[in-house]
Amino acid sequence: MLFDEKRNKILVRVIAIIAITAFAGFGLVAGGLAMGDGCSASPVEQAVADAESVLVDAQHAEDAASKTVLAAPDRAAAVMDLIEAKKDIAKAQANLAQARAALDPNDPEAITAAQAAVTGDPDDFDLVLNLATIATGQNNPSVVLPALAAYTARHPDDAQAFAYWGQLAEQAGQLQQAILAYQRFLELAPDDTIAPDIRTHLNEMVEAQTTTN
Repeated sequence: MLFDEKRNKILVRVIAIIAITAFAGFGLVAGGLAMGDGCSASPVEQAVADAESVLVDAQHAEDAASKTVLAAPDRAAAVMDLIEAKKDIAKAQANLAQARAALDPNDPEAITAAQAAVTGDPDDFDLVLNLATIATGQNNPSVVLPALAAYTARHPDDAQAFAYWGQLAEQAGQLQQAILAYQRFLELAPDDTIAPDIRTHLNEMVEAQTTTN
């Protein structure tokens, strides 16, 4: 591809930042700990700054890929580079969301970045799960439901997605939505290892709704 070398550099930086935020997330780095003379950024703060820099680089790569496509619209390689550049931006946004959440679990910008990542690459379920992790950490599972609805519309046979949708809809108080999602999961994966538990729970939910109504 035309931009493979630059893309690889971006992905290496993304992996490095994920390692830092994961390290911090396990409590191995104190959030307010400053290095050196006390003026340097903490590892988590540095991860946010690095993630922002990676996102800018990814956006520049997308701009370059877009210009190449416009200059040679019939070149399949250029089109593929543009597609991959958009995916790289989505990964960079997800990484920024993780870094922001590691610095401040209640940062609304973490959810905004995670939502942008899902929009940028709607076929990557890992990005939906990233949004779910950050949103549930902020006790806001409802913001994930539109992303799950969009993903399952594109991937109607992904049983795992429906299982997560049921769980998150239930947490958000959307019980009818949760019931429908659990039912779809059981249709797709009746023999899955978690199917018996979901089936039991679903029966309890339906019975509770019938009793209430």
